[in-house]
Amino acid sequence: MSVYTPIHLQQLQHFLNLYSLGRVLHYSGIQAGIENTNYRVTSSQGDFIVTIFESLSSEELSSYLVLLNHLNKSDFPSPKPYICSENNFINSLADKPAAVFNCLPGHSIERPSIDQCTEIGQYLAQLHMTSQSSGFDKYNLKNIIGCQQVFNKIKENLSGRDVELLTSELDFQLNYSVPDLPRGVIHADLFKDNVLFNKGSISAILDFYNACNDCFLFDIAITCNDWCIDNGAINQQKFKALLSGYQSIRILNDDEQKHLTFYLRLAALRFYLSRLEHQLNPKEGELVLKKDPLIFRSLLEYYRANSSD
Repeated sequence: MSVYTPIHLQQLQHFLNLYSLGRVLHYSGIQAGIENTNYRVTSSQGDFIVTIFESLSSEELSSYLVLLNHLNKSDFPSPKPYICSENNFINSLADKPAAVFNCLPGHSIERPSIDQCTEIGQYLAQLHMTSQSSGFDKYNLKNIIGCQQVFNKIKENLSGRDVELLTSELDFQLNYSVPDLPRGVIHADLFKDNVLFNKGSISAILDFYNACNDCFLFDIAITCNDWCIDNGAINQQKFKALLSGYQSIRILNDDEQKHLTFYLRLAALRFYLSRLEHQLNPKEGELVLKKDPLIFRSLLEYYRANSSD
């Protein structure tokens, strides 16, 4: 994720000593994502990822790391958090909570193939099934109510076009009737840059710090809105491949299939607003990656123009 917190060698070595992970040989910041600071570290005992958490407290982080530990023990390809000599996942680095993870092989991709869309659909369904016994329980603060709150906070700084679009879409979303749908633990941020491929197959799924409990359909929509989009619109072949992969593990019920388009719109709205907020109120950092909100405005406009609701 973006490097908001610079550290020096002595700080890092002291931190790594808590985990008995050897002498630091090399480290460098990782520029991807927008939430936390990550360093790739090579020590005398191997390669590791050190994450400094920029907004979550140690208390808030505990449940996320327990979830990651559960997934890792279930052979799901997620980062493994290390436990220090005092039996904690979390310690302090640069006066912020931080943790150490194994360094998983692979690289992210920009333009997924149809087969890769099928594979991410399969892993998303596996995540939904595997996480149910984790005990993880977090309310989704970035639901439609959260979207309304973000809009209220930033609307004075938006263009007239954006205010009109967002006001109209929020009115539609807030008045849309959705039945009870299957729900559980969702990733809520399964973008391409949070997935690694090694030798053509998925090797790691990263960044669970937006994970929460919500409808599985919301997670599917978030994932489709990144993996299945070409030139600002849904690529139907990729879309069908992702859904086919998902349903090879977990079948969508009739209500889920009926309301998928609504959740695609909700997911586009959620990330359009969050990126606008980040653009208007950026965090200070040494290497800060800024993501374009216009991608999601175009996608939201596409869904609005092609929706039968």
